[in-house]
Amino acid sequence: MKLTPLNISLACILVWAITEMGEEGQTFISWGWLAVLVVFLIAMDILFRLWTKDVKRLWIMQLGFILVVGIISIVIKSIF
Repeated sequence: MKLTPLNISLACILVWAITEMGEEGQTFISWGWLAVLVVFLIAMDILFRLWTKDVKRLWIMQLGFILVVGIISIVIKSIF
């Protein structure tokens, strides 16, 4: 399995979520939503791999995807 930006971000999200789950108090994300996020990121990684075979282009596309999703998330959070 090749190392890609979506794999790296998925690993970081999982480590962060699991460490947050161990602390007392309200958690940021539930186990159910975390599972949905994991499945979504894995599916997107597979789709990007099917769309392009060039590793450099794959990295650029996935970094762009992460950047766009991050910007949209910040805009939605600031509006609501």
